[in-house]
Amino acid sequence: LQEAIMKRFLTCLCLVVMSLALCSGLAGAAEKVRINLLSTPFGTGSYVLGTALENIVNKGDYPILISHAETPGQAFNVNKLNADAAARKNTVGTASKGINWLAAQGKKPFPAKRTPLLLIGSYTYTATWLVTADDAIKSISDLRGKRIAMGRIPQAIWGYEPDALLRCGYSDDFYKSLSIQYVGTGEAATALVNGQVDAATIGGYMDPVSGKFSPAPQTVEVIASGRDLHHLDWTEDAVKKTAARDIPLIPFSVPAHSVEGQTAPIFIGADTHGLFAHPDFPEEYAYILAKAMIENIDAFAQYHALGALMSREGLIKGWSPEQIHPGALRAYKEAGLL
Repeated sequence: LQEAIMKRFLTCLCLVVMSLALCSGLAGAAEKVRINLLSTPFGTGSYVLGTALENIVNKGDYPILISHAETPGQAFNVNKLNADAAARKNTVGTASKGINWLAAQGKKPFPAKRTPLLLIGSYTYTATWLVTADDAIKSISDLRGKRIAMGRIPQAIWGYEPDALLRCGYSDDFYKSLSIQYVGTGEAATALVNGQVDAATIGGYMDPVSGKFSPAPQTVEVIASGRDLHHLDWTEDAVKKTAARDIPLIPFSVPAHSVEGQTAPIFIGADTHGLFAHPDFPEEYAYILAKAMIENIDAFAQYHALGALMSREGLIKGWSPEQIHPGALRAYKEAGLL
C-alpha cells in the first residue's frame, strides 16, 4: 500500500513539475512583444525580405515576435504610420529614401506633407532603367515621340523615379513629346513584350557595396521573351540633374552583363529600400530589430537570392545618422558600423 501511495505521489509530482514548466514556457512566450511589419505587394523584393526577417526574428532568441503583412505599397505604409498614433508604437514598414522624400515634400502620391520614417536597416539598392526592342533606339534621346510604359506613380521606384529622370534629366520639349503610360511594373513588361509600347522600365536589386545585381521578376519576363533588347543608359548627367532638381537619386553604374544582353555598363538613378519606423517607435524595439539584421545578415540568403545582396555595411550605406532611428543607430555604433 505504501509503495502504491509513493508511486501515485511521484506521478502527481511529475505532473505538477511538467505543468509548471509548461506554464513557465507559455509565460515566457507571452512576454514577447508583437511587432507588426507592413510590407509591399506579394512577390516584390521588399515582401520577400520582410518574410525572411519575420522568420529570422521569430526563430531567434529575441524578446519580440514579428507579424508580417502585405500592403498596397510604400506610400500606404508611410501614410498608415502618420495617421495611426497607436500603430507608431508597435509597427514598422517597408519604405525607401525616395518615398520618404516625397512624403516630406507632400508630392504625389501624398496629398500633403508627411513625417518621413526613420531607417532601421536597408535591404538593397533598387535600379531601374528603360529597355527597348527597337533597333533604331540606341539612347534615351532616340525616344522622342515614343510610347513608354512604366510603373504607376504611387510605385515611387518604378513610376515616379523614371518619370522624374525623363522630366528633369532632359529637356522640357523632349519630355512633352513622350507618350508615357503608368500601367504598373508587370504590365509595363507585358506591354513591351506584346509590342504595345516602344520602351518600358525594367530593373532589379543590388548590393551597394559589391555591386552584385539580381533582376526583378518583370526584367526576367522581358529577357525571357527572346527579343533582341537594347538597355538604355540614363547617363550620369541626367541622374545628377534629377537629384539636384527633384528626387534625391543616387548615381550608380550597373556593371556590364548584370542582365542578359546588357553589353555595356549603364548609369541608373538608384534608390535604397528597407525597414523603417516612425520617430515615435520605441527605441528599444528599433535597437532589437537592427541588431537582429546585423547579427543574421548571412541568414537572409538562405530564404531568397535577394538576401545574398545584403551586407552589414549595406544596411546603412547612403544614410546619415539623423535619418536613422535612434534605437537602430545605437545598434550600428555597437557593431562598429558607424
